[in-house]
Amino acid sequence: MISTDHILPAMMGAFGLLFFLLLFILLILWVALPFSIFGIKDLIREAIEEQKKTNELLQRLLKEKEEMRNEKIEIRNERS
Repeated sequence: MISTDHILPAMMGAFGLLFFLLLFILLILWVALPFSIFGIKDLIREAIEEQKKTNELLQRLLKEKEEMRNEKIEIRNERS
């Protein structure tokens, strides 16, 4: 049978320090992540609204450009 009496002191060395450091970092992320997600949700919502406004403006510009192109074609056809 394998004895585990010598494993615990070995874990308290560099490996144990690294383990507890990573555990501490994970704990900080676990606590901070929900606040960052809920805090950024409004910013994402605003960005989506702005993107929708931009898309509407671009659609209007394209429609106006198409209308202007059609008017130019009609004027050329009337001249010839």
